[in-house]
Amino acid sequence: MNFFSGIAASRGIAIGKAHLYNYKFQVPKYNISDIQIDAETDRFYDALRKVEQDYKKLKMDLEKEASEDTAKLFDGSILLTKDHTFINEVLTRLREDKKNIEWIVYDVSDTIFKKLIILDDEFFRDRAVDFLNFGKRLVNTMLLEKSQSLADIDSDVIVVSNDLAVSDTANMNRQHVLGILTELGGATSHVAIVAKSLKIPAVLGVKDICSKIKESDLLIVDGYSGKTFINPDEKTLIFYKKERERFENSEKKFLSIREKPSVTLDNRAIALKVNMEIPYQEIDLAMDVGSDGVGLYRSEFLYLSNKDKKLPSEEQQFNAYKFILEKFSPKPVTIRTIDLGGDKILEGYTERELNPYLGYRAIRLSLDKPKMFRDQLRALYRASIYGNLQIMFPMITGVDELAKIYKEIQNVKKELTKNSIPFSNDVKVGTMIETPSAAMLSDFICAKSDFVSIGSNDLVQYTLAVDRNNDRVSYLYQPLHPSVIRMLKLIIDGAHKANIKVSVCGEMGGDMKGLLIFIGLGIDEVSTGVNNIDLVKKIIRSVNYSEVKDLVDSLFIFDETSKIEKELDKWISKHLKHLI
Repeated sequence: MNFFSGIAASRGIAIGKAHLYNYKFQVPKYNISDIQIDAETDRFYDALRKVEQDYKKLKMDLEKEASEDTAKLFDGSILLTKDHTFINEVLTRLREDKKNIEWIVYDVSDTIFKKLIILDDEFFRDRAVDFLNFGKRLVNTMLLEKSQSLADIDSDVIVVSNDLAVSDTANMNRQHVLGILTELGGATSHVAIVAKSLKIPAVLGVKDICSKIKESDLLIVDGYSGKTFINPDEKTLIFYKKERERFENSEKKFLSIREKPSVTLDNRAIALKVNMEIPYQEIDLAMDVGSDGVGLYRSEFLYLSNKDKKLPSEEQQFNAYKFILEKFSPKPVTIRTIDLGGDKILEGYTERELNPYLGYRAIRLSLDKPKMFRDQLRALYRASIYGNLQIMFPMITGVDELAKIYKEIQNVKKELTKNSIPFSNDVKVGTMIETPSAAMLSDFICAKSDFVSIGSNDLVQYTLAVDRNNDRVSYLYQPLHPSVIRMLKLIIDGAHKANIKVSVCGEMGGDMKGLLIFIGLGIDEVSTGVNNIDLVKKIIRSVNYSEVKDLVDSLFIFDETSKIEKELDKWISKHLKHLI
């Protein structure tokens, strides 16, 4: 038996035989003459038209099987068939290299893939996979080969592949595809979105897994933990069959509490909201889980997804914000202004830095680019009349930044009023507390904010001076470190003293131990990923606030993370054993 870990991308447990899909991809390479270039160019354009038609048909099929919003995943693929940068690069390489068009297309798409996959940003890594799959589909079309199709599967299998295109997952025979296992892809990738929409368990990002598996090997894919077992022993197999039954029963039980309030056993209400990055992909899931609204809408995806490398216009932003506000109305939607810089590079505006997380990013960039900032603020306030908008500002370090922000807001409101453009005067303005300086000044910051939200990922990183993406020191990234818990108490107490609500929108709020810390400290709202909503609600509805408060109060005597974790483990095994 072999065991591997990956990204838990779609909930559920799948047990079945492996089916290796498109694992080896061979592309011929040979020289062509000058007189063949025009013919190769024609073949290229014919393939682009054919692939576009295929994508449009698959989109229509997915609309019928899943939903209109999920089918919109194909919009990006359709746009790739008209991507002038890609097309021009292929034709330039064709004239310069004088190699067959299949090789040129594959090499160009592979080059783009390699440039994007190394970026420290999940959005771009997922787009890298899209580009590579698009190139492969073009190549297969030009070779006039009928590639493998998941629609042809006629027995129960777990699909194993280097990666899957959205067309692969949309076209699969759902009756026989029990689960999905890939080497590439992340939690926000197209394959993850489609797998979740079709309720197929999936584990992604398992490095070199295809070379470890043979056709028809028995697999266990755990879409809850990200674990994968190859040819499991009898004990593991029996355990996971029972776990599969338990989780399926648990899912059925959750359906009965989705519409019930997020309250503790002693009736303390804790609002439960979702984090969103790419609304048109996530909207169905987000609206289906019974959330209390959107606690974090990451607006930078509008800037990073523009293929023409231009800033999104005010109108483009307005339409995007209007879409999400209307969908969730009257529930609140908290939109964070752009958090660019650091590892999210916007060509022409930000650049690679020696110490990116301490550099030119987030609100620092916005305040330094007033036109860009005002465009976003205008779009936000224009959209505010279509729902319950809240605006949140990232990477705040002191009240001086808030003063500059509020001045820009007043200028935007005056301009809109002067031009008779309607907007809501009831928009709440909040601050993300994710730096130690903001935490230490939380009493002052809370006095000047309508609400605050704790960005636990960065707060932990900055408090402990640890780059969590650095393998050599990542073991020091400890969300339950005594200093972190003391910092959280300072923030939450400061918010309540100022009579405003405080939420958490980082990963810590979706973790069982981290969530207990927040509940015990008196958090008002939790915003987490769609996949975590049901577990978080179960935990909230299974505990007494007074008991958790006593637990957390008792942790302040400990000076080591391990001691805190031990106490939490003991409490969980006693009170939440049914959820472990």
